[in-house]
Amino acid sequence: MSDDLLVSNLFSVKDKVALITGGGTGIGKMIAKAFVKNGAIVYIASRNKTAVSRDKTNLDNVANELTEMGSGKCFSIEANLDSKAACEKLVTDFKNLGNDKLDILVNNSAIWHESDLTDIPEDAWDKVYSLNVKCVFYLTMAFLPLLEKASKKLVDPSRVIVTGSILGIGEGELKVMQAVGLSSLPYNSSKSAVHSVSKNLAVHLTPRGINVNVLVPGITPVTSRSADLDDISLGDIPQGRFGGELDMAGAVLYLASRAGSWVSGIELVVDGGTLLQYRLTDVQRIALPK
Repeated sequence: MSDDLLVSNLFSVKDKVALITGGGTGIGKMIAKAFVKNGAIVYIASRNKTAVSRDKTNLDNVANELTEMGSGKCFSIEANLDSKAACEKLVTDFKNLGNDKLDILVNNSAIWHESDLTDIPEDAWDKVYSLNVKCVFYLTMAFLPLLEKASKKLVDPSRVIVTGSILGIGEGELKVMQAVGLSSLPYNSSKSAVHSVSKNLAVHLTPRGINVNVLVPGITPVTSRSADLDDISLGDIPQGRFGGELDMAGAVLYLASRAGSWVSGIELVVDGGTLLQYRLTDVQRIALPK
């Protein structure tokens, strides 16, 4: 029994089957790496397996790269999650690869939008909310039978992890957006909505042996930016550094393993204290009257 307290057992995801949408780049790839490195069987889904992504590699190459890293394996699945039917097709494709259960579903795919506040196109709202909110619900529902089948309800439930954002908790814009005069309001509000969807799903699914939680990253760069923009962004982070691969890995391994098996319906904020920033001021102190 004491061996259960070992980190290697408490945080183990060995041999678990995971599917990560948007798993070929950015935070999705960070999550995939964490799972594969720790022995999970991981499927990364993306809009186009052969399309050139931001880091100039296609999804098959990413899957091969992660498999070579060990100790688990990684496979790729093409998925364009733009409708309920597309979500159901992804489940069918997953099953056609020989899978009849799923331990971990990571709803990570999202689309970003930024523009002038007074000039946000109508179709931006539709596209952002379709992927960032609606398809999170429909994909979770489509995978529900496979998640229930994998669940060891009392001790090791199946997991649904939704990648949210601190922008879904704090109102307004980050300093870097203010500096360039743009707004990401459709994205910000979509993340607030998907946080709510996730917590409501937790109410319904936790009794069925499926934990649902939200990973809430802070500023975690996935593309290179100018030094000036980086400096502005760092001004939002009390810890004084950006988030990275190890920060995301530690959080998802907790949520996906025995360590987090009694945790459902939470927003796990990993942001270096960014959401505390509004409490910090540089207002000059004044003497109080005696």
